Order: sequence, then C-alpha cells, then structure tokens
Amino acid sequence: MGGRFTVITFGCWLNKADSDIMISRLRAAGWEYVENVDSADLVIVNTCAVREEAERNELKLLSRLSREYPGKKIIVAGCLTRVRPATIKETAPNAVLVTSHGAELIDKVVNGDLDIYVFDDRPMTYLPTYYPELHGHRYVVPIQVGCLGNCSFCVTKIGRMGFGKVKSYSKDDIVRAVRDAVNRGAREIYLTGQEISAYGRDRGYDLVDLLEEILRSVEGRYMIRLGMMEPLELSRIIDRLIDVVKRDWRVYRFFHIPVQSGSDRVLMLMRRKYTADLFRDIVRKIRSAMPDATIATDIIVGFPGESDEDFWASVRLVEELEIDKVNLARYSRRPFTEAAYMEQVPEQVKKERSKIATEIFSKVALRRNMYFVGRELWGIVSEIDFKGENYVVRSYNYKPVAVKRADIGAFVKVRVTGATPQRLFGELLEGEELGVKYRVDFRLSEGLDLIS
Repeated sequence: MGGRFTVITFGCWLNKADSDIMISRLRAAGWEYVENVDSADLVIVNTCAVREEAERNELKLLSRLSREYPGKKIIVAGCLTRVRPATIKETAPNAVLVTSHGAELIDKVVNGDLDIYVFDDRPMTYLPTYYPELHGHRYVVPIQVGCLGNCSFCVTKIGRMGFGKVKSYSKDDIVRAVRDAVNRGAREIYLTGQEISAYGRDRGYDLVDLLEEILRSVEGRYMIRLGMMEPLELSRIIDRLIDVVKRDWRVYRFFHIPVQSGSDRVLMLMRRKYTADLFRDIVRKIRSAMPDATIATDIIVGFPGESDEDFWASVRLVEELEIDKVNLARYSRRPFTEAAYMEQVPEQVKKERSKIATEIFSKVALRRNMYFVGRELWGIVSEIDFKGENYVVRSYNYKPVAVKRADIGAFVKVRVTGATPQRLFGELLEGEELGVKYRVDFRLSEGLDLIS
C-alpha cells in the first residue's frame, strides 16, 4: 500500500521530531511525502494540548479538513488525542485517532481499519531519518520522552506517558543517527525531548555522557542545540555540562531552563521540585563560566493563587539574572489537571500582569543584547526570518543575528551593528556573493567569552 501523504505539526520540537519519525516510517513503506493537503491522499495532524489557544486552532483545522476533504483519510496524533478524544471525533467524525505514542507505529495505523488506536508504550526503536530535501541543514532528534515531575498545571503528562517516569533512546542509536545526518549534510543538531536533563535515568547514563559520545564519535562541522532542561534534574549534571559546553565549540552556549515562577510559594502550588534559589545558582554557575551564554526561561503569570507579590518575585528574578529570553505565558486552564480546580486569577488581572511583564522582560532582553553591539561573532546561517526579509545567523551562543545575504548552513563571521529585544542585526565580515560558500578563516576553538 502506498500513496501521497502530508503531516501538519503543532507544538514543541518533540512533536516536530515525532512528525519526522512518521515521515520516515511512511517513506520507508513506499509512501510519498508532499507539502500540501490538496496533493495528499492521507493527512496526518500531530496535535498539542499544552494551551487552550492551540487546542482551538487544532479543532478549527480538523473541522475544516473534515468538511472540505471528505474523501481523504485523516489521522490525528499527538497529545490532544488523549486529552480530547470525544471532542476530536465530534469535530472530525471521519478522523482516525492514534495516541501520542503512535509515532513509531504509524505504519500499523495507516494499514489498519480501526477508528481509534491506543498504544500504551513507546518502542524507543525508531529515530527520524535525515532527508536533506525536507530538513535542509537541521536535524531534530528526540532523545527521551517522559518527565520525573508531576506539575499541577501540566496536561502533557496525560497527553504523553504519565508522570514520574522517563524512557530514553539508546546512546548508540542516537550517535549513529546524528553521524548519518552530519555525513549527509546536517549542520544543526537539535537534541529534544520532554525533559532532556533527565535523559538516561532509565539506562544508567546521562545527558553529558551522550553529549560527550556524540562529540567524540561524530566528526565534522556542526552545532548541537540542547533542548529544555528542568532545574532540579539539570542541577545534578550542571558542572559537567558546563565543562563540555565550554571546551567544545560545537555545542551552542544556550540553556533553556524553565523556572515558571520566581515565587517559592507558587512553585509549591505548581508542584515544581525546586526553589527559585536553585534556579539562581544554576544561572550564576553558567554566567560565571560563560558570561556570553544565552539563558532562556519560561514564566507563567496568573497561576491559580498567584498574588501581586508572587508576580513581582518572577519579574525581579528575570531582572536580577538578566535572562536573555523569556517565554511568557498567561496561565491556561487545562482539563484533568489539579490547577484547573484551584481558585483562578481573574482574566483581566492575568492580562495586566502579562502586559507589565512583557514590557519589563523586553527591556532586560534589549539590555542584554546591547552587550554584543560592535562585537564580532561567528555562527551558522540557520534560516530566513518569518518576513522573508533577512537571513538569520545563529551565533555560537544561539543569538539570532539578522543579515541581508547569506548561504543557509554556512559558517560565517558577523559584526553586530544593532539590537532589538528579539534579535541582533549585523553585517557579514567574510564571504562573497550569494551562492558562494563563505570562508571563515579563524579558529573556532579559540576563547569565546565576549562579556566580562
């Protein structure tokens, strides 16, 4: 059996990796991947359940697909299938549901005739194949699923594999997949998962062991981007991780560490497993070793029970530590979570706090970015920006630097000429006309600290 299929993905990098696994599995089975729905016989929608807004958009899309393409087979995968199965079937009666663990088993779903597929376990056998024509220069590889926490606001523990347990892909399989991707042209490697700082807890090794093995075994010029790392799990490996990142130029000096709140009282209500001081300690260690490292975090405003004092504790934490990037979210009530049944903060208060926080966090980000103006940075040309006007160079610390002309996937050197809260602007120092590979004649392994 074969035909043409397409995949529409919502949500996080792990969902993107799961979609890539589905693409790999179906292509291996003789299916042809196409970019648009009109050309496809089969449409897979890989869903996210983290926020109410995403859920509304996904259900709206499924309703439209069901109405406009009654003859196509529609498969709905991802977290929302466990959270809202009845709603999905009501919205798209002709859809086939497969739980989020079905990414590696998608061929069974495509060839089957059931309406709903429930896979209770994930094989942890198949990693996505890197296809240059589809992925460009970036390879997103999942390294683990699951989380050792049990946060009161989290719907992902329902959408994926529960809480308090982790499943990791084997180190050898990941290294083999990365080596294959790099040999075939990949230049950016994204290591992703629900909580990559917990990688290997089920196998007797950890994230640092994996990172060292990749760097030791995979030759070539490429950059590794680490995914989200929860503070408590990260604290167990942070000293060794800093050592690896500092000594090997192939790892972005980028740390995504979600704190969620600067108030210990709110962290307790959230059932997070750390204090604000632990987050402070981690950030200070990173800043001490690598002052130029980029720190990103997540903050939820308006969590049930959050007072004005709690809110300002979050704001002060970001200001104090000069966090480069904050993913700010107003608390979104999610089904089947403990927080949904707590006393809610009024919507207007959440909006006001979000507005205040956005303005202050933007000032912090701009102040941080201004440190780099006038300096020379090196990095890799990662993508074209969302407006299609500039090329984005990801510097070695993952700062986005907008330049006018560049070759995607090339290593380049830039001089930073300006900054906004969201990005830097720069000019290429080395290179020729578009279409000619840039020559970067400098030692990538030299000392890189630019901020003192």
